Amino acid sequence: MSQKDASSAPGRLALADWQRLSPWAVGLMLVTASLSLVRQHLPLLLGAGAGLALVEGVGWREVGGVAALLLLLGGLLSLLYYRRFRFRLDGDVLVIQKGLFEHREFKVSARHVQHIAVHQPLYLRPFDVVQWQVETLAGEASRIELPGIRRELADALGETLQGADDTDVPSEEPAGEPDAPSQPRSRVRYALTPRGLVLHGLTSRSIYVIAAMLSPLLQPLEGWLHHRLPQLDLLAWLPDSPLVAVGLGMGVVVLVLTALSVLAAWWRFHGYVLRDEGERQVQVSGLFHRHEQVLSLSRLQVVEWGQTGLGRVLGRGYLVCHQFGALGGAAAESRRFLVPGVTLAEGEALIESLLPGSGTLPPLNRVSRVYRRVLWLRSLLGLSAGVALLAWLAGPMLLSPWAWGLVAAGLAGLAAGAAQLRWQALGWAQQGETLHVRQGLWGQRTSVFPLSHVISLRLCQSWLQRRRGVATLQLQVANGRLTLPFLDEPLARALADRLLASVESVTEHSPEPGRRSACAARR
Repeated sequence: MSQKDASSAPGRLALADWQRLSPWAVGLMLVTASLSLVRQHLPLLLGAGAGLALVEGVGWREVGGVAALLLLLGGLLSLLYYRRFRFRLDGDVLVIQKGLFEHREFKVSARHVQHIAVHQPLYLRPFDVVQWQVETLAGEASRIELPGIRRELADALGETLQGADDTDVPSEEPAGEPDAPSQPRSRVRYALTPRGLVLHGLTSRSIYVIAAMLSPLLQPLEGWLHHRLPQLDLLAWLPDSPLVAVGLGMGVVVLVLTALSVLAAWWRFHGYVLRDEGERQVQVSGLFHRHEQVLSLSRLQVVEWGQTGLGRVLGRGYLVCHQFGALGGAAAESRRFLVPGVTLAEGEALIESLLPGSGTLPPLNRVSRVYRRVLWLRSLLGLSAGVALLAWLAGPMLLSPWAWGLVAAGLAGLAAGAAQLRWQALGWAQQGETLHVRQGLWGQRTSVFPLSHVISLRLCQSWLQRRRGVATLQLQVANGRLTLPFLDEPLARALADRLLASVESVTEHSPEPGRRSACAARR
């Protein structure tokens, strides 16, 4: 897109001209920075008594004068920061210039844009100002932020950068339709209902995160109960049975964690809406702090359908869309494109719309039954080691041979049941040019991706696998490593050759090296 196009596009701002931050954002940045500085250092002074000694020795007037002088200095620096910070679009390249004492310039090409996020804290809503972030293929280290711009300016930047790749694709519309709209009309593809939001809070893993966050409070709470419990008249309503009392206590803890998990879901996903804008998929959510993320379908690599154990019982799950460079880690978790609280039918419809041709989730193929025997042997050895350890800790156990036989039979049956469940949970299916891979036992994840989106693959065989005629296929995709163990060797080699052929065909037809979806190698 040229500068003329960016300037003359109907309903679009003149992005080719230099733009500046919103004055409201600069003022609010000064206020929040001052409050953060006071919150970090004032408790230290007051806690040590140095603050009162300073006020008594110098006087309130002098302290107020110094504070006013610092505030004035901060205002002057903020004004200088505002004047030095500017940005514009040079064709399809975003140019940002900033710096107080050292002038720096950043350039981001539209074809290298990986992730765009828009945040609107509660204190920025009255001014219609947002915090805009862009991240390139280089990862989190390449993140560039515009700390406060107008909402319409942020929308124009996102549409221009995310839609720049579409201008390189030749239009297939007839020449006799010059008045056809160039951009599809935005429509709501999915909206999260209050019931779905509550069920997502119940079925998500937030309860484990909250429990881990509250675990440091257990020791202070135990000390408080040790000192305060004898003074409280609780014997009147506590049950006489210790087991019942412990059960009630654990039930209260689970209810509290569940309530906090639901509140966390409301805080993060209240008002969740997924809008379809053609190439761009935009999601907006948040109770007080509004979050907005943009997904470009041309950069979509893997769609992951996930369900926790309770989610499988309640019939709810979530979708995670992975783009280039999302190989895991804390940074990838923070920028995941998540669609929460969906049913199986809604998830299949969304997967089909995001990855056309993927269809519904098909019946999955099992791996070789040899893998079930290996799982049974591993489980039996683990259970036997656990029973032997308990017997050693408990001391000599005088059991009859029949009793030991029953214990051995019980362990073998339990190991067989666990191996059967784990074997059934793992599956895969190829549907046209799309591959489905399911992993997990209690909580399951099904990764859906085109065959050409494999980054690398590895075909390996152990000594046992060579004797049994099976092989293990390891696939590296955008959401991590997927392993298909103990496939029949002819099937594994045929699938590996099919994946390599798909990747090579896409690589040969890629117009630019930067747009190649994957580069696979087989060992």
